Amino acid sequence: MANNMGKVGVEAIEPQVERKHEHMDNTSNASRLLGLTERVLLERLRINEWGTVTSALLVDSTQELNQDDLRKALGLLPKRYPLLRMRIKETTDGVYFEEMEDHHRVDFELLKHTTADNWIQGFEAELNGYEFDITRGPLWRARLLKETFREGKFKNAVVFTFLHVICDALSIFALQKQLLEFINSLSSGQEVEAKSLPIRPPLESLVDAVHPDRKEKILFSSFFKLQRTKAFLVKPKNLFLSIYPPVAKKDPSATKKTCLLARSLSEEETKLLIKSCKENKCTVHGAITASTHLAIARILHRGKHDLKTAVPLESSYTISLRRECEPKVSSEEFGAYVTASGLTIAVPPVESNDKQGFWEFARACTRDVHAQLDSGKYRNLTKLYHCVDVRSYCKMSNIDFNEGRRVQILNITNCGALQTEQAEDDPRYKFAGSYFGLQGTKTSHLFGNNIMTVDGRLYWAVEYFPHVTTKTQAEEVFDSTLEVIKQACVG
Repeated sequence: MANNMGKVGVEAIEPQVERKHEHMDNTSNASRLLGLTERVLLERLRINEWGTVTSALLVDSTQELNQDDLRKALGLLPKRYPLLRMRIKETTDGVYFEEMEDHHRVDFELLKHTTADNWIQGFEAELNGYEFDITRGPLWRARLLKETFREGKFKNAVVFTFLHVICDALSIFALQKQLLEFINSLSSGQEVEAKSLPIRPPLESLVDAVHPDRKEKILFSSFFKLQRTKAFLVKPKNLFLSIYPPVAKKDPSATKKTCLLARSLSEEETKLLIKSCKENKCTVHGAITASTHLAIARILHRGKHDLKTAVPLESSYTISLRRECEPKVSSEEFGAYVTASGLTIAVPPVESNDKQGFWEFARACTRDVHAQLDSGKYRNLTKLYHCVDVRSYCKMSNIDFNEGRRVQILNITNCGALQTEQAEDDPRYKFAGSYFGLQGTKTSHLFGNNIMTVDGRLYWAVEYFPHVTTKTQAEEVFDSTLEVIKQACVG
């Protein structure tokens, strides 16, 4: 998913856009070939059962939700975003996005037995729910939970599920923002038309820098062969699971699914976090990286009864490549314009009351990430895709050991600061939060941190897997992470 980090994409090289990716077939349905990153995401869905994204949009209002207006607003979304009109078609020429016969069909249902104030239950049901019929489409769906009334407001939750192949986190936020604009206009009695955005070429046609040169092709091909051989001989070592073994090892009957925890910071807490980061010369992403890693390290120290040595932790983070695209791809457009990069961080034994130690570590985390951005190392994964057999690459992740967990303990997707542009006292239906998570039941990290700051308030979701870690463990990691940040920001 997307990570809206400032240094990425400042000096993009202008590529030759491959217009062959777009064409009109004999039935006049728009289509284009899937790009390499999109093909990898599709194969990960097929082989690893990894590749669906679920997001909950929370909405407050002073009036009951008009479901007819919501249906109309949802119906306008495919008219706006071309990839919502698509199915996936495979031919001897390749794999294509192709418009569905019924271009604007929406998969929408009301979940009457799940209330909006219990939205996580509906979220998990959808994330672990039925698979998409990709040959028929659509490649997304929406579910409305039962409305509730609390504290003088009507509470609603719309749960979206998408194939990752058509979107990233910024896409999802853009869609939710657009949906709120549509429904507020419709509820005011306005006539609403949706102008379609263009069908964009895939990532690899827009960013020349993700293509490896001749030397890099040799290096990445050799690296992949080495990793394949290593995968047959050596089991991946996850430090957390070496101390706290997977739940399923003791309880084979443990339910295998992806679950979610959700928290948020108030506007005041978010302002204080941003202010503290500026004062201590680090990014918010650096502070989040430091707090997540410290929380994990302290739990590992407790398990090892060793509180003095640094703990080397493997993690990853996602990066948006939209700013590197030429022509530019704005945050309002739909598509998968992301990559990911790994980090190995030696986490120092910082005491809970050592604010100076925390900020020193947060600055170090910021430097580690910026070093990858400055060197271009963050593009290595996308370059690797050009040098491997995609199916073989995906099959490497299908292991039974440690319930398919990789060496990375956690992932961070930080979408940065976003705005709904809603006036404080204007719209009937107001944004009240958004949380997202990725399906990772079969193979993934242990804890996925998915963060966005909207209208000055930070929303944070954590994925965990109850057959790998208990809910209690996941809550301890999450609550400890937030406590580390809050303690560091206290004056």
